[in-house]
Amino acid sequence: MAKKKNKKGTKSERPEAVDATGASEETEAEEVADDGAEEEAEAVAPASAAPEAVDGPSPMAGLAASVVIALLALFGIGVGLYMTWHHELSLYGSGFGEIAGCVESEHVSCDVVNTSAWSELFGVPQFTWAIPTYVTLLGLSLWTAFKQRSMSWVLLGIAIWCGLYSVFLAYISKVELGMWCLWCMRLYAANAAILLASIVAVWKSPRPAVPALGGAAGLFVVATLVAVGGQKAYRSTLLKDAPVVENLPSVAAETTARDPEGPAPVLTWQVKTEDGKDATLSTSPEDAWKGNRDSKVAVVEFADFECGYCKRASGELRRLYEAYGDRVLFVFKHFPMDPECNPGVNNRKHRSACLAAKASVCAQQQGVFWAFHDLTFKNQHQLKPEDLLTYLESVGGEKEPFLQCMQMNEGQQKVIADATMGMNLDTHGTPRIWVNGQLYRAGQSAEQMARTLELALGTSADEANQKAAALREAQDQIVPIPEDVPPMQRIELADGTSFEMDTFEAALENGKAVSGKHLIPGTRMSWFAAKDACEAAGKRMCTEREWIAACQGEVPVDDDADGELADDLIEGTSYPYGDYHDPRRCWDARNHDTERPVYTGEMPGCVSKHGVYDLTGNMEEWVGTTPENAVLLGGAYDTDKDHARCYRRNTTFGAGYASLRTGFRCCR
Repeated sequence: MAKKKNKKGTKSERPEAVDATGASEETEAEEVADDGAEEEAEAVAPASAAPEAVDGPSPMAGLAASVVIALLALFGIGVGLYMTWHHELSLYGSGFGEIAGCVESEHVSCDVVNTSAWSELFGVPQFTWAIPTYVTLLGLSLWTAFKQRSMSWVLLGIAIWCGLYSVFLAYISKVELGMWCLWCMRLYAANAAILLASIVAVWKSPRPAVPALGGAAGLFVVATLVAVGGQKAYRSTLLKDAPVVENLPSVAAETTARDPEGPAPVLTWQVKTEDGKDATLSTSPEDAWKGNRDSKVAVVEFADFECGYCKRASGELRRLYEAYGDRVLFVFKHFPMDPECNPGVNNRKHRSACLAAKASVCAQQQGVFWAFHDLTFKNQHQLKPEDLLTYLESVGGEKEPFLQCMQMNEGQQKVIADATMGMNLDTHGTPRIWVNGQLYRAGQSAEQMARTLELALGTSADEANQKAAALREAQDQIVPIPEDVPPMQRIELADGTSFEMDTFEAALENGKAVSGKHLIPGTRMSWFAAKDACEAAGKRMCTEREWIAACQGEVPVDDDADGELADDLIEGTSYPYGDYHDPRRCWDARNHDTERPVYTGEMPGCVSKHGVYDLTGNMEEWVGTTPENAVLLGGAYDTDKDHARCYRRNTTFGAGYASLRTGFRCCR
């Protein structure tokens, strides 16, 4: 008995416990009874006790709910693939025909929604992000049904997220775009059904363990890598295989053009504002205008000279004017994002916007508004008073009347009047474009706007689509790199000087700089390493003057005489290929965390008029003949938005700096 007492002592003895009468020990008989009862309880427990919920296969209701989720997820994957294909072909390929299951009407257009500014997230189509999400839902639904019921909680979490994101996207379609996408709406309905089914599946199921959550996260990561990687590879194929012709037209060729004579016509429309209120949109004789003054179709734009989106829109509107200037009236109104001259905004988003707007009114007084408009947008990175004066003189304006106009603040009244009208129209940002009193909410490509203009001009829908397609075909296409392209290009400048420059970003071969197609560019290069590599190849570092001349196509001028050239008026083009950013052409605005530089010559559209490739984007390039004037130019693969351009000058680091994004090319 003593032996058994020692064995069971840990369970039945309570040396510190005292009952109500003060007893502190049990009798041996009581202990034996306790031991027996405990052994009997241990024997019975496995047969009679059961957990509240078993983490195994789902019961019938949960099983049915999981199967429903799996079928809906398969549907979502299919829609994601189809609409990703449409997005890529429409924006980066040769165009896309009519979308199956989405007949266009006044308020329905899958094409508009899937190519709008909201159609991408971090440079990846929204529908591409849907693919790994639905793949994860598919995997988890099967996991829940046949293996681990607790994973239904993860299903529910993803379903809630999908539902909330659907509400957000529906808001964008309704408020920002004014168009519905039927395939989007089908996915909204699928997400709602998945949420309801997830609630059924999760009923009385246990909570998942941490390793299970890790498995779900791993599935999503793998699916994302496959989906996004496939989309990027497909886009690269479209960019590489795109065909034919010349460079984009340069604004510089028309900087001396005069505004049309006479005041703008007075037109009035009763409209619905962005917030759905009734308001009046009108033009006035003081507005800047061009095109057909007597046209029955008018395009009215509210814009800000410091707004990057407005700059891109100005390039597309320029293309549209070149195609429709004899049939359509184009009117410009000011909406600077600065409360100093705009009662419709609360925060000062753009510090130079009011100054540039008033300067353009003073330029309009001299009949050079549109030339000033083009040059100011082109040099948007420099909007100081002395810069604006330079632009005015460059387009043929006179200095003294301009300075007097600015000193008397004569442009203030016009700018405030325009901005007040924009405020009354519930304008929440720029650019805002109205076509015959209808707020234009579609994507800001000339092709998409052309379709709207054709319909406004009375053209049938089919003919409007044909005209838009013709405009797309007329746009610059991308020429494949010739097989016999030389490793260096001879560049002849207008001032009679000439030099040779590497055709491609330099690669390294036994410490020497090498120029050629489809090579790995030299990365993590300091200026010193680049200089050594060029000299080992019998070449030298390019000067800042040479590099900018090769990029913009014109001899750069040091307007402010500070010894730097990338902070002055752009004499040529903003980008190697033209004045306006084209995301198809150069390897820029990429994700720093998920993407890397590409091979030399991988982007055939990123070429200057001298036949030099990849001057902007991919690698920031070291230039300068001494450590003191060493500077990085052109921007890298992860330079955001449209900032990788000929005048992208980086002086943040010294000549010894090197990183994944620093490269070089040589001259001689």
